[in-house]
Amino acid sequence: MKKIILIVGPSGVGKDTLIRCAKKELSENDNYHFINRYITRKADENEENYFVEEDAFHLLEKNDFFISSWNAHKNFYGIAKNNILEGINIISISRDYIKDFEEYYDDVTTIQVTLPKEILLSRLRERKRETEEQIMLRLKRAYTNIRAKKLVTFDNKEKITKSSKEFISLLKKC
Repeated sequence: MKKIILIVGPSGVGKDTLIRCAKKELSENDNYHFINRYITRKADENEENYFVEEDAFHLLEKNDFFISSWNAHKNFYGIAKNNILEGINIISISRDYIKDFEEYYDDVTTIQVTLPKEILLSRLRERKRETEEQIMLRLKRAYTNIRAKKLVTFDNKEKITKSSKEFISLLKKC
């Protein structure tokens, strides 16, 4: 059986940090698989992704390599079909592409990671990836409704030690 747990939420809420903590705790021996994305930008220190040049990405997309692919903030992202394994697959994706997984798999849970607006604003500024205008656009989009058949919300406002334990507990319940 292939179970899918999608991790969604705006940039800066700590999805990659939570996933990294969970990855240390939950192993493939326990049937947990942490699926890396293909991205047309090099991963930063908080990410584990496959970097691929844009031309190569589009070739993979054209050849039906991805279960889901999307464009966000001038980069392309994709999840390879052959990376989804028997067991529990934990995947960070764009909230706009939940349906790609829900149409293809029977057992899909979406975890929406959230933060209070003032904390998210502070984190986005600390990253120094974007201009203030870009940050404000991200904030505006961050609090739109998510559509998913099975949606669970996770508030990531606690310190990482407490928050990661709560997140891991939630993954085990899903």
